[in-house]
Amino acid sequence: MLKKTVKITAVAVILVLVYAVCLYAVQDCLIFFPDRDYAGPSAAGVPEFEEYPLVTADGQMIMGWYAKGEADKPAILFFHGNAGQIATFAPHLKAYTAAGYPVFMVEYRGFATSGGKLTEDTMYADAVSAFDFVKERLGHHRIAVFGYSMGTAPAAALSGMRRVEALILAAPFYSLEREVGDKPVSLARMVLKNKLPSYKFVEKYKGPLLIVHGSADKLILPEHGKDLFALSPSADKTFRPVEGVDHNGLFFDDKNHLIILEWLNGREKKTVPAED
Repeated sequence: MLKKTVKITAVAVILVLVYAVCLYAVQDCLIFFPDRDYAGPSAAGVPEFEEYPLVTADGQMIMGWYAKGEADKPAILFFHGNAGQIATFAPHLKAYTAAGYPVFMVEYRGFATSGGKLTEDTMYADAVSAFDFVKERLGHHRIAVFGYSMGTAPAAALSGMRRVEALILAAPFYSLEREVGDKPVSLARMVLKNKLPSYKFVEKYKGPLLIVHGSADKLILPEHGKDLFALSPSADKTFRPVEGVDHNGLFFDDKNHLIILEWLNGREKKTVPAED
């Protein structure tokens, strides 16, 4: 009886180990869903954008799109979610370009034409490269950082690595580790390679902060946004729940961008341009 129990236990342990190894190996395919069939600005219906590829700190080429706006407005540096490509998201940023805001969108490694492999380290490093590109090459010294979904991770990280004009987080997660833990996938947190701990940056950022989260978001629960907001030490922070709106609707229903635009416009009325 004892030998049988030991044998069953050994088989169970082996099966768990095999499962964990397989989950570790395929996790990127379960988290990142890049569209590799590149579409340019004209094909995406946003001719106001132009292609501005940039080279990262380690020499990797990644794509960027830029829409030139009014010189007296802060530039918006936008980071998209974990699927698609910048062409998927650009049409829904027309409210900002129409209002005169310069907008720069940067692609992730492995998405569309951008080469390389996306990891936590490369995501953060490329975010810094994009910020520096907007400042040094495009000449914008006031840069508001805007992230949606997974894009809130590099946006939040930038707030700890560069002086940002404002931080906008739409449907953010507290950390990818916690987000994965919300899902019914056994051992997922234990084998997760990229933790993306946005809370570590938000808890130190004291600048203007806007968090927007749909109350019906089942993909990233609203509690993530609420907890980030509670953690923030900023004296100038706003949390806007959007009633009845789910994860995708928050970004892809264009009327929800009016919430962010109203906040940005309100800040512009009272903001004195920051010194370089």
